Order: sequence, then C-alpha cells, then structure tokens
Amino acid sequence: MTKYYAAWDAADVDAITDWFADDVVVEDVPSGHVARGKAEARAFVEGAIKLVPDATYEVVSGLVAGEYFAVEWVMHPAGLRGSSVGTLRDGKVATNRDYWNAAPAKE
Repeated sequence: MTKYYAAWDAADVDAITDWFADDVVVEDVPSGHVARGKAEARAFVEGAIKLVPDATYEVVSGLVAGEYFAVEWVMHPAGLRGSSVGTLRDGKVATNRDYWNAAPAKE
C-alpha cells in the first residue's frame, strides 16, 4: 500500500487508478460520495486532486491481512486525520472506504 499512497502524493491519476479493480467501489463516508467502477473512481480521484492539489499523505499505520486492509493517515498540509479500510482482489483495490474528521485535533 506504500506505493498506492506514493501515487496519491505525486497526484498521479494513472498510477492511482492502476491500483483499482475494474469494478472497484470507492466510498468517501463523511461526504456520502460513492464511486462505482473504474471510470467513476477515476473521476473521484481527479476531483480530489483538484480540490487539494498539494496534498500528501503521511501513513501512520497500516495493516494488510489477506484480502483486507486498513490504513491510518494524515493528509498534509491540512493535518486532516483519517483512515481507509477495504478489500483487495488479485493485488487490486476492490473496495475502499475513507473515514476522516475535518475538526481540529484537541490536545
């Protein structure tokens, strides 16, 4: 998954979508946005990069167990904390659900 987040850091739409299965389902849970299939997922990725063009992702922790994955991340420079969970099939992302909170962290 490190290479997947490196593709996001580089804002490389082709490299990101190469990770997706043809029937991928990408869900941004807080916003309620769901993209089904590679074409919709690509449009989602393009929109995300346009919305935050200089975003990079610090992977705090990650786990891949068989067909399941979970990654905790911080999106910089905003400091947005979130996580992604989903499934893999044949080395491709089959499902991805993102959860994040835009509220500032309290210390």
